[in-house]
Amino acid sequence: MGIDYPLIGEGSYEAVLVTWETSSKYSKKNPDNPSTLSGGKIYLHWHIDPYNNAGLGNDKIIVFMPFNAKTLRPPLGDKGRFTAGKRSKYGKFIKKQLGRSKSQGSAYPDVFFNKLFEVNVRTVISDEKQQPLSEDEQYSVVDTVIGLA
Repeated sequence: MGIDYPLIGEGSYEAVLVTWETSSKYSKKNPDNPSTLSGGKIYLHWHIDPYNNAGLGNDKIIVFMPFNAKTLRPPLGDKGRFTAGKRSKYGKFIKKQLGRSKSQGSAYPDVFFNKLFEVNVRTVISDEKQQPLSEDEQYSVVDTVIGLA
């Protein structure tokens, strides 16, 4: 059985980035460089409403924000190394938050630790094959980072 992802109401919340992880899901071996994988996923994990300003309670609610990776470098998992294209969702996220134009696809998320952000949360209602999820299977993800709170 996998992780039980939380379901909270859609909308804007304060959030703090707590960690990130890389996953080989949707990746393949890189024929040009056997020490890396092509593709894969990056997941930023956000603590939603850390100061209970939205009234969600004192439970620590962790919601992820998925990105596609260009390459992954083992070891994968917690704080794994990756690259992302500068026009990718991750590259645009870095450019928006840091104002960088160079190397934005290789900037690691730890630059966002200990900062309070406003994020938009949405509900996932279908699986990766676009099949509808039942109400008890639905979960929340961070869709966009609006900016510093």
